[in-house]
Amino acid sequence: MKAPHHLLAAALAAASLSSFGAAPADAPVRVARWKGDAKGAVSLYYDDGTGSSFHNALPSLVRRGLPGTFYLCGGWFGGEDDPNLQRWGKAAKEHPGVVFLGDHTWAHGGVTNAAQFAEEIARNGALLRRLAGLPEDEPLSFALPGAVRWDVTREEQAKVLADHHEVLRHPFEPNIAGPKDGNNPTFSMRTAADAAKAFDRAEKEGRWESLIFHGIGGDWIAFDLAEHEAMLDDLGARVKAGRLWVGSAIDVHRYAAARDALRLTTVEVSEDGLDFRVEGDPGQQLGVTAPRPTLVCSVPADWTRARVRSELFTFGSKELADRARKGFEVPVSDGRLVFDLPLGWVGVSIRKAE
Repeated sequence: MKAPHHLLAAALAAASLSSFGAAPADAPVRVARWKGDAKGAVSLYYDDGTGSSFHNALPSLVRRGLPGTFYLCGGWFGGEDDPNLQRWGKAAKEHPGVVFLGDHTWAHGGVTNAAQFAEEIARNGALLRRLAGLPEDEPLSFALPGAVRWDVTREEQAKVLADHHEVLRHPFEPNIAGPKDGNNPTFSMRTAADAAKAFDRAEKEGRWESLIFHGIGGDWIAFDLAEHEAMLDDLGARVKAGRLWVGSAIDVHRYAAARDALRLTTVEVSEDGLDFRVEGDPGQQLGVTAPRPTLVCSVPADWTRARVRSELFTFGSKELADRARKGFEVPVSDGRLVFDLPLGWVGVSIRKAE
């Protein structure tokens, strides 16, 4: 059962990206700041649904398995049956986890009041969910349209977004129709080397960096195609090395919300292994496709594999209960094991795998 939309929106909006109180690195168990215990997180945004982003950026991301969020304005197409619109929905269905559709308002024409804003995203959000085959209440990332009138207060905007299961994308301020502090990578970023500076910041400072594109090798505000390929190669190498996590706009928000809500209690370390309880897991409240929190555990240095299992869980399915009791094996490297917390687990037990 999902939580009411206002609770979901509150959890997402409250996700802290700067004040995460992580446990010490040598703690027996801790929640990773970013998925997979990566040092930083990166999101790739492609605004306006340009033809060049579909033909050039999308296949490049699919080849590498790197997710991107494509922000569409439904009113820019010739109806729901328009092939140039339908192809986006087909791509999202064929490449889940890589192609994400985001709300960029229906017309990209600005708004003069909260009611108009609500109408814009209600219409556009419903269209995007139908295209992608998503539930009506599945959270969507919302991107403010730039260079247009935006007469909506911070409070009005937050309520409209909550009412429609949408989350303002990082790094924009809630009531400004434009980039935070005027620092829009779309205009200042020209090369893969420029993009690498953002990747470096994410790694060194443990932060979430987002890069904004429009045209890729064409259309407007174009980013060179060869530079885009070089940038993705660089990013892919950092992901493979475990240094960065690339997540869609909505998934990084949802990961941060789950991470900040999770509490690990009753931690017991013994000669046999490690036991602890999990509290505050938002679980399905964040959407069934939300990334699960990553846990990092310390175990004896001579372990090579560990079995992770649970006798305490919140679901009623016999199949899932049997799976939890049986658990799964995780490789151990230098006394450290990393795994994603399964949905519904309340108690976790870690033992050496025989």
